[in-house]
Amino acid sequence: MSDPLVSIVIPTFNRAENAKRALTSVLTQTLVEIEVLVIDDGSTDHTREVLGQFHDSRLSIEYLNENSGGPAAPRNIGIWKASGKWIAFLDSDDWWEPNHLENQLLALERSGLRAACGNAYNFSSLSPETEVTLTDFSMPTTHHVVLPTQVDLAQLLRWNLIVTSSVVMLREDAIRAEGFSSHVKGPVFEDYALWLRVATLTNFVVSDEITVHYQTDSPDSHGDTNQHEDAMRNTFLELQTWLHKVKLSTDE
Repeated sequence: MSDPLVSIVIPTFNRAENAKRALTSVLTQTLVEIEVLVIDDGSTDHTREVLGQFHDSRLSIEYLNENSGGPAAPRNIGIWKASGKWIAFLDSDDWWEPNHLENQLLALERSGLRAACGNAYNFSSLSPETEVTLTDFSMPTTHHVVLPTQVDLAQLLRWNLIVTSSVVMLREDAIRAEGFSSHVKGPVFEDYALWLRVATLTNFVVSDEITVHYQTDSPDSHGDTNQHEDAMRNTFLELQTWLHKVKLSTDE
């Protein structure tokens, strides 16, 4: 197989049926020049049996012996193993519309930027309604505010506007920004810390079409309020260290 255009990283832990839905949505993308890296983070359910049902030359599955405590470590394994020019992230409880990757790459081509994101539809496994609303932690369409065309560092410093499962970015920038921060604890913040560092390298173009479905009732979809303050403080301290490092490298 020739080198893929996009590498997709899917971390998973004890989400056998959800992972099946997520992986199916990736392997049926209209963009076929892809590689898919699933990193199973020590699942103890029947995830291995479910993933074993997929037979596609573009698919690679790695099984970790022990759970790492969060998605940062398995995501980073995927980043280092990937070979595509672009890298995309999908949580195993979320899923994509078939045109997601083509849509994000088109937004990147039109903008000339090196990272793309977008809004997502919320859904709950407990709700009789498949789609509930747009994500309230991401782009503020729930408040009837017009979506920005780009997200920059100044905007991200006010609030995390990035839905992880919507991101497509240059793999070399993910590596340069040192991947996801496994030591920044608390839901969402390991993602947030990376987006802040990436935003020192490039703005994120915002896709105008919603192609991501985000599950709201997963155990890691909501933060522990007792951890929130410490996680936010650690995230900004890490950014401060990163900016100092970048400045030193440019001064040399």
